[in-house]
Amino acid sequence: MAMNMPSQRDLQPALRPLIDLLQQELAQAGIRVSGAPPISITEFAHWYLEAVQRLEHSAASADAHAPMSRREVELMCRCVMSAVDLREAVGLLADYCAMLSPRAGQITLTVNGDNAVFQLDSLRRARSSAASLVDITGLFSFLQLLQWLGGVEFPLQLVRIGPLQRDDLMPFLKLFRAPVLAGGDLYSLEFPAMHLARPVVRTRAEFAEFFELFPCAVFSNPAHGLAQQVEALVSAAVMQGRPIPGLAEVAATLERPPSTFRRQLQRTGTSFRTLRDGSLAVQAQRLLLRGDLSVEQIASRLGFSDPGTFRRAFRKWCGVAPTRWSADAVERRVRF
Repeated sequence: MAMNMPSQRDLQPALRPLIDLLQQELAQAGIRVSGAPPISITEFAHWYLEAVQRLEHSAASADAHAPMSRREVELMCRCVMSAVDLREAVGLLADYCAMLSPRAGQITLTVNGDNAVFQLDSLRRARSSAASLVDITGLFSFLQLLQWLGGVEFPLQLVRIGPLQRDDLMPFLKLFRAPVLAGGDLYSLEFPAMHLARPVVRTRAEFAEFFELFPCAVFSNPAHGLAQQVEALVSAAVMQGRPIPGLAEVAATLERPPSTFRRQLQRTGTSFRTLRDGSLAVQAQRLLLRGDLSVEQIASRLGFSDPGTFRRAFRKWCGVAPTRWSADAVERRVRF
């Protein structure tokens, strides 16, 4: 399964916020990276690896231990290719990291019903902005590896990027293409647990091409990546208690003229309204399952002017009223 590499024109808008963030951290740490800012996927892969490795060495020195070497990362990736499915692959990753503790951090997988949480603890004693960014790129690397092993880019429900409060989450939203929360204790990925049963489909013949750009191959941004970013922006607004963004605001955030943005979505067979409504439906279900919010409060969270409008929209999305859906969900939980 070959990876689709994006064109230079498609790549740059998605990467620019992350490049800027890395350059800021490098400058603050007094670190210089060779070469000009990257403009192609290959240039970015090489620049990104050098930048992150230099930041990793800087962060690791504060903890008095060396970071993982590129060779150790390669051996880790080759090791997990022997897994039958992604659940076993995560187990092998956890075992491998435990052997290199504390240099490789600690991996924990928790499954609760239909949801799975992949958690990374870097085991750092010293905290800094640079160390946090390195840990986020580590979390991203594990995601990229698991998706490559399974041959599919499965959807993330939520990404937590550690204790550092960040004013601008856009670089990370574009990186993970999922709702992102900062300021908690965890570095974690939440996703549907069913993906853990995905078989490992990669062969040794595919490894060299993958590892040459690892962990940058996630930036092979196919058309559906735009839809994922729209869904992530809408979902993140609900989770963070912000107003639900409209088409013009999302287009501006994704650095596209509204007309171009609309056409790009149409070419993928969808529309902004479809994506927005789908995201709101998922968030409505999530809030209903919490059980501590009234329908009126949920309607307000989702940007509806009144509960009646929300009830009609929910019935259109899910086929039943919010209270009926909530009662059925509770019954399913009790039954199973």
